[in-house]
Amino acid sequence: MQGLYQFNQVVSHLLEGFLETAVPMIAGLAEVVGLFIIITSLAKATYHYVRATFFNDHHDFHYEMTSGLTTALEFLMSAEIAKTFLLQNLDSVVPLAATFALRAVMSLLLHWEMAGGHRAANARDKTGAEQPEGEDKE
Repeated sequence: MQGLYQFNQVVSHLLEGFLETAVPMIAGLAEVVGLFIIITSLAKATYHYVRATFFNDHHDFHYEMTSGLTTALEFLMSAEIAKTFLLQNLDSVVPLAATFALRAVMSLLLHWEMAGGHRAANARDKTGAEQPEGEDKE
């Protein structure tokens, strides 16, 4: 029985060491990917905004930006979830939970905006408004 107890102590010590080294790398990688997605979607949305403003291009740059931000927030929330594995006391849970809650609310609002914006665009298309010249209205 004593051998089983020692084996359990060794395994738990090894797993704890693994978590202490792997989780910060995984969380950091998820945060870097989220930042890359934010920068990429910002660049694409800016490009499409400039084209739509100055060259009358019809591209939904709002959806481009909102979609990128939503995806990035999901990566950032996964990093926050990974960080919970390393929490040692209850005092460190409050800031992490607050950050997670804010990101979750932002993600929900972005999803809501994406759905609402596309409903409005679809309604305009069905009514015939903003159709290109030369096309017949249904």
